[in-house]
Amino acid sequence: MVKSGLRPIVVSLLAGAAASTLAACGGHVGGSVASTPVALPPAPAPSPPPSPTPSPPSAPTPTPTPTPDPCASSCTSVPPPTGYVITPSDLQPRRSAQDDDEYRRNYTVGEYINALFALDNDWVGQGVLVGVLDDGVHAVGDLEGKVHAGLSRDFGYVEKNDIRTLRSGNDRFGDASSSHGTPVAGIIAARDDGEGVQGLAPGAMIVSLRVDSMVDGEKVWGTGRDLALRHAADNRIPLVNKSLALRPGTSPSRKFMDALAYYNRRAQGLVVAAAGNNGLDTSATAVEVDPRHAESWLFVAGLKSDGRDFELADYSNRCGSMMNRCVVAPTLSRTVGASGNPQTFGGTSSAAPVVTSVAAMILSKWPQLTGVDAGNIILNSARDLGAPGVDRVYGHGLVDAEAALRPVNPVLSNNAMSVPLEANAMVLGNAFGGLTGASFADAFSAVTVLDQYGRDYTGNLSSLVLQPAAGSEGAMDRQVEAQFNARSAAFASPAGSAIVGVTAFDTGLRDAAGVPVLENRLTNAEIAYRLNDAVTLTGGYNRAGDVTANIMGLAPTSDAMPAYSPLARTSLGIAHRLGRGRLALAGYRGGEGGIGARGAVLQFTQGARSLKLGLLHEDGAVFGTPVGTGMMRFGDGARTWFVEGASGFDLGQWSFEGFASLGRTRLLLGGDTLLTDADSITTGRFGLIASYPALRGRVSFGLAQPLVVLAGDATVSVGRGYDLAARALLLQERKVSLAGGIAPQFTLGYERRGDRSDLRFALARDGAGRDIRGIASWRVRFGR
Repeated sequence: MVKSGLRPIVVSLLAGAAASTLAACGGHVGGSVASTPVALPPAPAPSPPPSPTPSPPSAPTPTPTPTPDPCASSCTSVPPPTGYVITPSDLQPRRSAQDDDEYRRNYTVGEYINALFALDNDWVGQGVLVGVLDDGVHAVGDLEGKVHAGLSRDFGYVEKNDIRTLRSGNDRFGDASSSHGTPVAGIIAARDDGEGVQGLAPGAMIVSLRVDSMVDGEKVWGTGRDLALRHAADNRIPLVNKSLALRPGTSPSRKFMDALAYYNRRAQGLVVAAAGNNGLDTSATAVEVDPRHAESWLFVAGLKSDGRDFELADYSNRCGSMMNRCVVAPTLSRTVGASGNPQTFGGTSSAAPVVTSVAAMILSKWPQLTGVDAGNIILNSARDLGAPGVDRVYGHGLVDAEAALRPVNPVLSNNAMSVPLEANAMVLGNAFGGLTGASFADAFSAVTVLDQYGRDYTGNLSSLVLQPAAGSEGAMDRQVEAQFNARSAAFASPAGSAIVGVTAFDTGLRDAAGVPVLENRLTNAEIAYRLNDAVTLTGGYNRAGDVTANIMGLAPTSDAMPAYSPLARTSLGIAHRLGRGRLALAGYRGGEGGIGARGAVLQFTQGARSLKLGLLHEDGAVFGTPVGTGMMRFGDGARTWFVEGASGFDLGQWSFEGFASLGRTRLLLGGDTLLTDADSITTGRFGLIASYPALRGRVSFGLAQPLVVLAGDATVSVGRGYDLAARALLLQERKVSLAGGIAPQFTLGYERRGDRSDLRFALARDGAGRDIRGIASWRVRFGR
């Protein structure tokens, strides 16, 4: 049971008359509805009728002007003109098939609460039982077939000269005298059939809970209303509209309060109550609210319905002490009367069924919810009016059907746990290629998620699958900047050697003279220390490579460890001479921002040939790319084995260098991720450079394939619907191919070295010719 947003409620206990008195909270425009004492069985002798509850003043109902439909059913809404909060119907184009003449007969009310959104989505109360606790519902006109004969009950009677009889036939649920309950029911559930008027939730079924009696020709309101509420509880009727309010000064009925406690406990139902038309600060009905089950109450105060503002009607009671369980709604509706003909009906009696209709919309889409849930959703999605936040005039504000039907704080779930939707993202490295990204995007294109009320929605989450752009312009700019501002120092001795490189990056700050402030960073370091003629200790750090050589392909990049994970920046190792070759073992480590990598490489080198065996373990990353966040993340890391061979040889004046790598990766899956299974991933990379002396330098031609996934499949388990019986998501496994596409890069380079300067120039393009890049550098050496 959801209680989000429920605040403690202070109940005002008002001293009143000895007998409880109800008043109808609306009536025909231009007339008043008389109020008489409530007779609870056994019936006492009728009391003289008190003065009538003030009825709302007459107000003209705008008559919609039929307008030609100049566009298809997707016209954009026209905003209200100056002086209006609702666009007059003659200025509003038809926006959908549901925006028809029948909808426009109650246009202003529908526009105030954004009812067209529910109609367009067909969330209109289907399968929802709505109790109308009133003077009966006459099933005529647009209410024919809309009153449930099996569940409807008459709790009243007819008494004349002390002789009491029960009403019989279908008239017991409502007849020509049901001039209040019938229009209330019509606002909720009048048929949407293209004729007459339609309800705001035309798919709902009305259960008439008739609580009036006729005593010597006078109507007595509220007969057996406690029994009516118990009947609703026993039959799991989730919503009860109560457009009857206590007269000011009336004492609470303990029987009714006990019945409401029973309704709350047994059915978790909601009573939508009209605030009343007495112009008071708080509804007189507040005396019957018990804080222990206040969540089953939802009070409704009334707005004026002229489309010009959001002012409360002068006659409407304010939310007052019930502000935490109160909203407002428009008070003037076109509906069906007890005669079966359309009529105008006003007051808070008319506002309450508007709110009940929204509750029915919610329950028709999500039958797993309770009436209490629907009430809390309405409260927490209402449009704030008046003073910011919940206030004593408007309570939570104007009921909003569209906001109430949209997700509130949606979450991804696998039925075992849930994570807020905005905290989810899957990030795939460039090794997976666009094909894998598209495959995952398709798997997440129709996913069922839940919101904080347990409501299910199906939407497209493909935008949460992210892939960094390979060789993006920003990354290239950063590399060029690093190259341009690079500085290095080196020394060598019989005992060892060292190279240290730094570069200066623009921080984006400026000093007082407007000069850019630069920050020096260590970019690379290599250290070697000879223990003896056979053994050498090595260490290294690499943060940014040589942009012209490594990026543009002037030389093959045969260092497999940083190719598999650029995070592995620091290395320590030992090398031992073996005959004409050398055997080296190096350990790698690195990381940042909560992700890391560690590994080792065993390498044997002889002349221009080398063979490497490597092991890499990554936490929070795969191939150096962060896995993402939440349940959509791409696992928790990876473990990779790889082998790489490299060789070089000369053929005449031509020189050739090449390498090839093959790897096997196992994703480390978290128990809370939607990625529930993955095969071992096969990866590969290769490069070949051919160079020839020309133009007083050397020209090179290259072909290189960056690290790419060659084979592998994965499975994601996502919601594809909702099981009402189990109250759980239906999960579906979807297969995803992890194989990326082979996309080698072609390079052309020129390099000339001199005593004092070096000149480099390179061009690179992908196989499709869509990405072409070029770079040139000239270095000058000063000093000896």
